[in-house]
Amino acid sequence: MTSPTREEFIAVVREGAPEAVSRLLGLGASPDVRDANSGLTALMIAAGRGNAPVVRMLLAAGADLYTADSRGGGTALHKAVQGGDPETVRVLLEAGAFVDAAAATTGHTPLMDALWYKWPNVVDVLLEHGAGLNLSTHYGFSMREHFEYELNVNTRGKDRLLEAERLLAARTQADSDAAAAQELMAAVVAGNLSEVRRQLAQGARVDARHPVVNGFNDGHTPLLVACRDGHEEIARELVAAGADVNATEPTFGAVPLHKAVYNGHAGITELLVKVPATDLDFRGITNGYSPLHDALWHGYEECARVLIDAGARVDLVGHDGKRPADIARESLGAEHPLTRELTDRTN
Repeated sequence: MTSPTREEFIAVVREGAPEAVSRLLGLGASPDVRDANSGLTALMIAAGRGNAPVVRMLLAAGADLYTADSRGGGTALHKAVQGGDPETVRVLLEAGAFVDAAAATTGHTPLMDALWYKWPNVVDVLLEHGAGLNLSTHYGFSMREHFEYELNVNTRGKDRLLEAERLLAARTQADSDAAAAQELMAAVVAGNLSEVRRQLAQGARVDARHPVVNGFNDGHTPLLVACRDGHEEIARELVAAGADVNATEPTFGAVPLHKAVYNGHAGITELLVKVPATDLDFRGITNGYSPLHDALWHGYEECARVLIDAGARVDLVGHDGKRPADIARESLGAEHPLTRELTDRTN
């Protein structure tokens, strides 16, 4: 029996009967087909209609959770939010959907759409999963300005907007309280070594993460911040207190070693490479660069030398296809001794 056509499968997904969708998947239908007219994938269609069982089925069959629609640039999560079904939104988030994905044409995040469509129950789910409150649209409105506009122009459904406003206020206060409670992080940011020691002695959580407020420290542990900002003695105290030397931050997917070398902190680099648990070759999610790539990218020869001497791999390839030798050639020059060494080791 031949596989179902794209049109046949899209029609069944629109009808929404899980049994029929399952049958066509079993006959070889691709879970990633797009509707020719709307540019929506099957997953987006099911998500927009709030059909959580079919969404689960398509995800289990390998549907691409991260792709965008070919016209507006929204994701399946955007469509689920617009449809207003909290369960479907939760299914996608728990499968790994990016909670702050921005639509290519508008810059709308799922939270912005949830406010626009007046779905406070969906707003609640997005906030629970850490949706950012301080992002902006591509046309210049911050999320808060966008919401104020909605409050002013709507004559219907205002009760739902006011419920969403209450949820936003509660999340804002919770973020503020969480930041205020992080005295260890505050001491690290201030570079206050004695206060860091005092906080650790009093039992402060060494790996407590900063709340996501769309700021420079979002989701960072104290060690990530200390390594980024060059607080070497503070980093030493945090490592001694058991800080996770491979903790990643959510923006670039970087570890403390990336932070140290990216900013040229050779002393901290030396500290970290001596910790047996440190992953010398961890690659960031943005560009696939290892700490050695980053050190060379910014021309920090001393950091690069520390990494190489500690046994960092020299053959790893970034998303741009470049090895450390390629980065060194661009940054330090083809005749630099470090470039020649790396080239010899990778040829």
